[in-house]
Amino acid sequence: MRAHRLIPVLSVVGLSVSLEACKGCRDDGITPIVEEPEDPHDIGQYLSMGVYDGQPAVAYYDRTSGGLAFSLGEIQGESVTWTEERVDGYPDANGLDAGDVGKYTSMQIDGDTIWVSYYDVSNGRLFYARRNGKDDWETGVADTGSGPTPRAGLFSSMALDSSGNPVVAHFDQGKGQLRVARWSGSSFTGSVVDEGEGWEPADTAVNLDAKDPEVGKYAKLVIVGGTEYLAYYDGALGNLKLATGSGGGWDIEVVDDGWDEATGEEWDVGQWPAILVDGDELVIAYQDVTNYDLRVARGTPGGTWTVEVVDDGPFTGSDAELYMNGSYPAVVYFDGNENNIKLAINDGSSWTVDTLAGEEAALGFHNESVVIGGKRYVACYDYSNRTIWFREL
Repeated sequence: MRAHRLIPVLSVVGLSVSLEACKGCRDDGITPIVEEPEDPHDIGQYLSMGVYDGQPAVAYYDRTSGGLAFSLGEIQGESVTWTEERVDGYPDANGLDAGDVGKYTSMQIDGDTIWVSYYDVSNGRLFYARRNGKDDWETGVADTGSGPTPRAGLFSSMALDSSGNPVVAHFDQGKGQLRVARWSGSSFTGSVVDEGEGWEPADTAVNLDAKDPEVGKYAKLVIVGGTEYLAYYDGALGNLKLATGSGGGWDIEVVDDGWDEATGEEWDVGQWPAILVDGDELVIAYQDVTNYDLRVARGTPGGTWTVEVVDDGPFTGSDAELYMNGSYPAVVYFDGNENNIKLAINDGSSWTVDTLAGEEAALGFHNESVVIGGKRYVACYDYSNRTIWFREL
């Protein structure tokens, strides 16, 4: 386990940026955290966003340095100022580099405590960081997986249980399994949720290879009322799956197997899921991988699921962020055909799709949203400028 350490006070990123409300389809300029970043400068991949003390907070991967970073924002009128803290993966006071860490970031905030889960790329492990105060971070191993070659911690997704303890779902690539790691008060304990199963082609199949188990990519975990809901992708079978539990065993089901009754075809579905609880129902937004469509499934665990196509693309539906817009769901997602960030809103009977921003500016990667002061804000990775885009929705 990497030794816990305190991160020294860092310089402040004090850049004011203009925030404009998105009222529908837009073609205006982007609004990055860093308007004119120094070269080389590439921050914001795998970002996760929350609210701390009434202000936006983001954890993200610093690709330039191979580290995990964290920034607190301060919204003042139509501008926001960000203060960055370096969490892990940066050279210490002795010039020693901790390695490449910070991908697949997920963050949860509980009062003054901030938890972050992330991938230790150099050693193939799930790591965690806990912020106990300004510039006061501790880090450690959360799970090493169970494969012969450690590669656990990809697609980490964190939620807090009823006691405020973090639970982290993640993909163990070395074993092809979905795992969770639970905080016990002093450390994390990992366990397997779904071992998956391989796929064998029919005897008559031509030029098709068997597939090893690969279950747990794009995992998304939410905990509501003590019940854990975990949506994820089965790569070997091409299905969207759901695991439901309460801290012990799991009930696992297939939400969408991609079967189309009209054509008799079975498509590959289930990447990039986002999940929320709406009363007694679950809502899951995800990508139809075969057709590159955005789909939404509604239903109850163990019950019937209704699936509909929200945006038929082409090349849409990845990096979905799902939230309730009043009484109905809304989805922020990436349009890979136009390189835009898009928004689909349901009114109870149909979906309306608009482009938020980024006409050919490559916006919409790692989408996140929060509500602050009654206003919803959205953030994503700006691939063109290699920074974080943030604006009122």
